[in-house]
Amino acid sequence: MRIGKVSELYHISVDNLYYYIKYGLLVPPRPKGQYVFDQATLKDLEWILELKELDFSLREIHIILSLKRVSGLADPQDVEELKAIYTGKRDFCLQEIQQKQKIIGCLEEKIKDLDQHPASATLKTGVPLSMLPLLCCPVCKGSLSLTDVEMDQRFLYHGALGCSCGYKAVIDKGILMTPNKNTNLQDTPDVTRELYKDLPPQLISMFQRSYNWMLERMEQVNLHHKVIAETYVNAWFFMHNHLEYLPGDSRYIVIDKYPETLLMYKHLIEKQRPDLDILYLADSSTTFPLKSECIDLHLDFFAVNEHNFYHPSFLYQKLRPYFSPQADVIGTYFYFKHAPKSMKQLLSMYPECSRQNFQNSYFHEELRKNGFQLLSEEDCGFTTDSGNNLGFGFHVKGEKCTFFLIMEKGADNISGKKFFRYFY
Repeated sequence: MRIGKVSELYHISVDNLYYYIKYGLLVPPRPKGQYVFDQATLKDLEWILELKELDFSLREIHIILSLKRVSGLADPQDVEELKAIYTGKRDFCLQEIQQKQKIIGCLEEKIKDLDQHPASATLKTGVPLSMLPLLCCPVCKGSLSLTDVEMDQRFLYHGALGCSCGYKAVIDKGILMTPNKNTNLQDTPDVTRELYKDLPPQLISMFQRSYNWMLERMEQVNLHHKVIAETYVNAWFFMHNHLEYLPGDSRYIVIDKYPETLLMYKHLIEKQRPDLDILYLADSSTTFPLKSECIDLHLDFFAVNEHNFYHPSFLYQKLRPYFSPQADVIGTYFYFKHAPKSMKQLLSMYPECSRQNFQNSYFHEELRKNGFQLLSEEDCGFTTDSGNNLGFGFHVKGEKCTFFLIMEKGADNISGKKFFRYFY
């Protein structure tokens, strides 16, 4: 029987048959240079397949076949040796069964614990009353009045805000919603966290290195009794992944253009850190109903990039009026290095995207122009494969998306240290 017929009859690939021949498991005759499987070879193959079903390795199978080939198992000593091999495999399987049973027991306990996990004893939150002193009209900077309010001693849940100049906003489901609604069609609210799915391990590891660096910088900054903000959280949201590091005596502002995304994260955070005073602000612009110089620390993971997907301006030029004189910035920036295909893909997917997005030189120059002085820089590696995912669908495999760290301090009207880590 020729090798192709054997492959078809025994449902084993030709490549595997050749491998068994090369390994010495099969020794078929080879008249005229072509292998022919005779009855003896077929019996060896059937035994090999049977032993594989019994979980023997190829090395173990080779030993067993060698016993048969040496004596035909006519020697009682060889029979005893084969019996010892079978006995050893049986005992090994019994040990594995015991170990698997222990693992199954542990897993059942963990499943039971999860089943008994207390069902959402969630504390409902809203706009913290502690945030009211930070609010003002973004048009005339006047005071805002509140009407039709639903509240308790700590939060505002529903209500209307207005200014004598005509500006109006609302509080709905505990979220402050401004008139600046999103009109862009290239993006959607990520309420099922699709951006976080299917990221390759290498990219996630680089994320973690950036997270670690940002957390180290946060340890160097006094986080207590501060106003801490994060913008553009629909893409990536640093605070949510690191709630345990946020002190309860500070106030937090979370800003995004999608109220749906904010509401999703609000529900998640209510289950984990209901003690935090968080203002969820739905606004697609950078003209917020916030007083000047009210932010002490800004956390940025991809926010500058995300801003440039839809605006030609530099994000920190827009946010600068809200930074206090001693404000700190800790963040992450992504940029490409010699990636023309990725940039072309990016601009085709996001027609409003700035051509300066993901550009290292642009980022450095804008920091300098806006009064930020770099303290140090650190190369954090790169990836050439961001995988098949929604978050990096514009990155063409093979081009460098590099991770780069900088520390900077403000100049001009902004003093104090600023920290940036960025991916490109």
